[in-house]
Amino acid sequence: MTAQSRHIDDLPPEGTIDLREFLDAIARRKRLVLGVAAIVTALAALYSYSRTPIYTSTAEVLIRPTLTNPLESIPLDRISVQTEIRIATSAAVADLARDQMDTQDSVKSLLEHVAVSAPQDAQVLRFSYSHPDAREAQRGAQAFADAYLAFKSEQAVESIARHTSTLQTEIDELDEEISAFNESISRTLEGSSEWEGLVDQRNAVETTRLALQNQFATISTLSIDAGQVIQPAEVPSSPSRPDHRLDLLLGILLGLLIGVGSALASERLRDRIESQASLEQILEAPVLGVIPRMSAGQKRAARPVTLDEPKSLAAEAFRMLRTNLLAVSARPSVKTLLVTSAWMGEGKSTIAANIATALAQMGRDVVLVSADLRFPRVHAFFGLGNDQGLGQVLTGEVTLEEALCESPVPQLRVLPSGPVAGIAEPVELIQSDKMLDVIARCAESDFVIIDGSPILAVADSLVIATMVDAVLFVADAQSGRRAAIAQARYQLRQVDARVVGGVLNGVDGWKATRGGYGAYDYRRGLLYRILVSETNRGGRSDVGPSDVRR
Repeated sequence: MTAQSRHIDDLPPEGTIDLREFLDAIARRKRLVLGVAAIVTALAALYSYSRTPIYTSTAEVLIRPTLTNPLESIPLDRISVQTEIRIATSAAVADLARDQMDTQDSVKSLLEHVAVSAPQDAQVLRFSYSHPDAREAQRGAQAFADAYLAFKSEQAVESIARHTSTLQTEIDELDEEISAFNESISRTLEGSSEWEGLVDQRNAVETTRLALQNQFATISTLSIDAGQVIQPAEVPSSPSRPDHRLDLLLGILLGLLIGVGSALASERLRDRIESQASLEQILEAPVLGVIPRMSAGQKRAARPVTLDEPKSLAAEAFRMLRTNLLAVSARPSVKTLLVTSAWMGEGKSTIAANIATALAQMGRDVVLVSADLRFPRVHAFFGLGNDQGLGQVLTGEVTLEEALCESPVPQLRVLPSGPVAGIAEPVELIQSDKMLDVIARCAESDFVIIDGSPILAVADSLVIATMVDAVLFVADAQSGRRAAIAQARYQLRQVDARVVGGVLNGVDGWKATRGGYGAYDYRRGLLYRILVSETNRGGRSDVGPSDVRR
């Protein structure tokens, strides 16, 4: 597996956003993020402080067993707390609470203000009553607690009364039976079998009556205790809601969330390429270099910046691009490289001239071919004439040796485009076998760098892409567009071109050096990752730190 393919495997899927791109997007849109967060926080504060304060008072009641069967007490563990909560929030209890509060509010309205809960593993009910008036909150909580206890006591009294009445009725009926037995016994011969049978029946009834009488006596001694208030309701000193601090915190968090979402949406809607990660996703290849935006003087200069200003930031960026290019193209070897872009004005000719110069400065034999037969510029970088060149070689007017020019850079030869005015269909010439021959003969040197036409403008570069080892794609950070780059990458894929990497051109200098687009120092750059990968796999790389000239 090549270093390039390993890098591509690490790229996030198309349509996703990785951490670096996410942080870059937030940094670029920080004013939007902070602005949205400030607005949402202000709205949250306005909403919080405009709300009516609500006070909540709480009373606690210890619940005890009640008597549903007057013969035995219910064990404590059989009390259903959930059932007690339902009773406490019933209309019957609310009606009693309304009487205690002496209010005209409806039962439904009162129930909307009360909440009853129970701590886990505790036989305690908490009555919480909320109201805009603190005193009403206290009165409501206490009234519901007292009403609950009164309701439970009333229910117990009614239960006892029902059972007492039932027992008394049964005892009266048994008394009548005993009287009837006594009359029958008095009319029967004493000692006879009939007499003995009547006596036994009477005795059995008397035994039953005695048992019922004992039950009646027991009920009469029962005391009713449905529970007690263990924490009376107090007048709250501060409102329970709104919680201004919580509202502001939620406002800040929501504001930041909306702000970040707005920033990411803005990034997606904006078609500019503003990050290294974005370009890598579209190209499905690593970004090998980030070239800072050149000054007006550097743009007007007749020669490459790597030649005239070797200590400049731009020259250093081109040397790093050279090093990364050597690293990713080592396996499989790349000798012929097409430099192209989606549209004109993205700096492909400048990149091609400076890469060729940087490679020649390493002592490599390099041929720079100007294959843009529409708007050639390469010859101007080196102050060369353009009276003959590639076009004339392809038409057979001159030989390759006659058209090649020595440049001011040792070991760098330039093949200009030649006059293009008389060339009717450049693509026809480029598709010829002579173009293949020109590339093959130029490849006798160490490297052939070809400056091609923009992919979306004409078909010339798509043809050349099938003849070279690899393609280096240039995108301008200011004018490059995602859709255009994606379309160009699609067309290159259709002809099975190998895109070895990309170059992000025209980046603000501080972003290029301080990490706005990913810093390219030796230890953090692509070269370091490739060298470590090769070492871990037991292999070796053909390029090392010595290839980077400071």
